[in-house]
Amino acid sequence: MPEPHVASNREPHRVVDMLWLPNTTMDVSTGSHWPLVKIVALPAAVATVGLGLKELECRIADLNDRLRKSENEKNALNDEVRKFKAEIIRLSSTIQKANEENSKLKQALRQEQDAKVGAHRTLEKEKKEGERARGAHQQEVGTLKQQLEAKKAETAEARGELQRSQSKLTEVTTLLETRTRELKGAQVFLTTADAVSGAEVISHVDALNAEILQTCAFISDSFDFARKPEHADEIKEGCTRISDLMGNSMTHLLSTVQHTADPLLVQIALQGATVEFSRWIIMTWDFDGLQAEQQLSEIYNDIRSTETQAISGRWRALTRAHAQKVALQHDDLHSTMVTHISDTLVVIMVAAGCTKNYDDAYREFTQKFGERVSNIVKMAVRLNKIIGEEVTSADLWPTHGAAGEKFDGDSMEDFEGQSDQAGKPVLCTTALGLARSEKLAATDTAEFKYAVLKKPKVALESVADGLEREEVSC
Repeated sequence: MPEPHVASNREPHRVVDMLWLPNTTMDVSTGSHWPLVKIVALPAAVATVGLGLKELECRIADLNDRLRKSENEKNALNDEVRKFKAEIIRLSSTIQKANEENSKLKQALRQEQDAKVGAHRTLEKEKKEGERARGAHQQEVGTLKQQLEAKKAETAEARGELQRSQSKLTEVTTLLETRTRELKGAQVFLTTADAVSGAEVISHVDALNAEILQTCAFISDSFDFARKPEHADEIKEGCTRISDLMGNSMTHLLSTVQHTADPLLVQIALQGATVEFSRWIIMTWDFDGLQAEQQLSEIYNDIRSTETQAISGRWRALTRAHAQKVALQHDDLHSTMVTHISDTLVVIMVAAGCTKNYDDAYREFTQKFGERVSNIVKMAVRLNKIIGEEVTSADLWPTHGAAGEKFDGDSMEDFEGQSDQAGKPVLCTTALGLARSEKLAATDTAEFKYAVLKKPKVALESVADGLEREEVSC
């Protein structure tokens, strides 16, 4: 029987060989697996002490637990190491970025400091320049103040001179205005130029006559005539008014001649009344606004006989212009004249036996012919201004044939164009004429040159010869 093998110091590997365990572990540093018993091999003294197997196993288990704890701690430490490494990497990156940012900031700071130094130097330089400029400015201000004081003195002197000049200019201007007014006043009386020619005046008269003829013809044709007993009182009153205006002959003919078939006599009467009223408008000095017609006419006749034509003509123009300016301040003057002539024409038709009473006839008349009568008044007023103010080299006036006057072919025309009417009595004027008078050069006696520029047209009493009559009388 072989002898039991006793381990000795010279064969320690055998004890180790007997302690192989299936457990293995990984080397932390290399990651390779090695037999656990290599790490936990018991010292050779344990075999010699003769520990029991069970005790040995307990110690091995204890060591393995400790080893596992160490392994766990090692793994935890490895995790911490990895975390620290990652943190170190992150911190390194942050530090690097911080260093880079710090470098940039240092560089920016250096640039800022350099700029500040440069700015400070520039500021110091500008400050010195500003001090020099301020000194120069103060010196310049002092100089300018001296110049300003000098200018103020000059201005005060100039202002005084200006005031003296203005005072002198005012005196000269006042004198000039006075002399200008005197010159204008003298020119007014010295000038002999007319604003319109004689031919233009004749043209205006012709236009007025034509308007009167057409209007009166339309009026007489627009109304019917047949005497009615119920209008007897109005007819009688109309005859009375017509007698005062146009004379007894016209009144008698209007009341006795039949106008139903041919209202010619009515037309003639209307023309005669309109012409007479227009003649008054043309000749009036003040439209009776000043109630000084007679006085102004007498004064003018005296001036005309003693002064030159230029002076008397200008006096007439100025007096008539200013007299009418006062009279024409009344806005209703025109309408008053239109109303007056319209009333007269309606009264003539009533006296002639119009089939309408006065009120109805007047209403219809104003509706149909009010505008035409207004136009006649305007044309007559225009002739008043032309003859009274715009012609001063001579005196012009409208001519007419008075009722009852003997017909004179040298100064008038028959409205029917007949030439053998000499000596026959005039019934009324149907169209205005125009005459001219000019004072000759100053002599011991006043001499005037007369001329007929246009003859008036007249209707004779014989116009009613052959017309149908009736035994009616006003």
